[in-house]
Amino acid sequence: MSPGGAVPARGFVPLYTLAYCGLFVAFIPFVSILLQVKVDAIDPGNRVALLGWAVLAGSAVASVANIAAGWLSDLHWRRSRSRRLPIAVGLVLIAFAFLAIHLARTPSALLGAIAFWQVALNLMFAPMVAVMADEVPDRAKGRVSGLLGISHPIGVLSAAAVTAPLFAGEAARFAANVVLATAMIVPFLLFARERGAGDVAAADAGQGAAAPVRADLVRAWVARLAMQVAGNGVTAYAFFHFADRWRGTGDAAGPVAQAMAIVTAIVVVATILAGRWSDRVGGRKPFLGGATLLVVAGLIGMAVAPGFVGAAIGYGMAQTGLSVFLALHAALAMQLLPSADTRGRDLAVLNLTNTLPACVPPLLAALVPAGAGLGAVFVALALVAAVGGGTALAIRSER
Repeated sequence: MSPGGAVPARGFVPLYTLAYCGLFVAFIPFVSILLQVKVDAIDPGNRVALLGWAVLAGSAVASVANIAAGWLSDLHWRRSRSRRLPIAVGLVLIAFAFLAIHLARTPSALLGAIAFWQVALNLMFAPMVAVMADEVPDRAKGRVSGLLGISHPIGVLSAAAVTAPLFAGEAARFAANVVLATAMIVPFLLFARERGAGDVAAADAGQGAAAPVRADLVRAWVARLAMQVAGNGVTAYAFFHFADRWRGTGDAAGPVAQAMAIVTAIVVVATILAGRWSDRVGGRKPFLGGATLLVVAGLIGMAVAPGFVGAAIGYGMAQTGLSVFLALHAALAMQLLPSADTRGRDLAVLNLTNTLPACVPPLLAALVPAGAGLGAVFVALALVAAVGGGTALAIRSER
């Protein structure tokens, strides 16, 4: 850590937050809209199967690419004390990846282009996540993690922007996506000053702390995996659950979208406030425990609510708890890293909890007895979330 590394450089946090949101702009419009449109254009008769293969293959490539990118960024950081070069390379490559996706005309070409896109995205993503551990001291990690909670809503809004009528064709949409992400990431690459303000990991101070920290990293990994499974389940089945309880005129799409928009606004504010509060208190685990209770109560509320409003309230509770948990868990996990020299690799391994849960919701639904309804799914997800929260509270080396 540099001598002057007590705080990040002036302007670093806004530039970093903007760039981190740029990562979500780089992938959310594609995975939520543009990929489905492309799949339908290439093979409309087999679109469901092709989309499934694209998601599965993409997740597999992402899991490997993220760890490799984290390791490579560690090598570069040890030489230069900077991770901006791999981020810049990834940004250039993702433009070429979108071009390859646009030019794809067969299913195999599309799958290959998506694999290339995943490599480029993770070449940016892994070092960008590690930058926070490098540059943000422990006493401010909650605040910054809370700010980063706006990244997903920004990504969702960008999906609406790049599919606006102004960008009518496929090429225009991909170009708009690249330009928007670049505009958000480049200021960080050009103007942010890295000075090593992140606190030195406890394990660097001596070998005695290494074993408990490793065990706590395993607990942190399991806790995040369980909570991500719960979050993926909510995302996968919330609309169907709302639609089953809609008793108004017309279809449920409009009211569901409105409810989700209100919940998103609440989630963003709650996550930012929780992050700041956890820094002031000096501990993350009380907030993780409270967030877990909120998730469990919200999921059970969704399961038992007979009407739309009750289900929406439960959904809001669950999503708020999930967002707070994942943001403050990220801050806590960074405090557990055993060595500054391997932050990128270690955080990439932790990031597997973002890709592995994608295949869990269908399996969970298959295990629920036929005719039991989605209520049983949400009860099962509540149990999974409770396991995740309990595992996080079992972490010993941080409070």
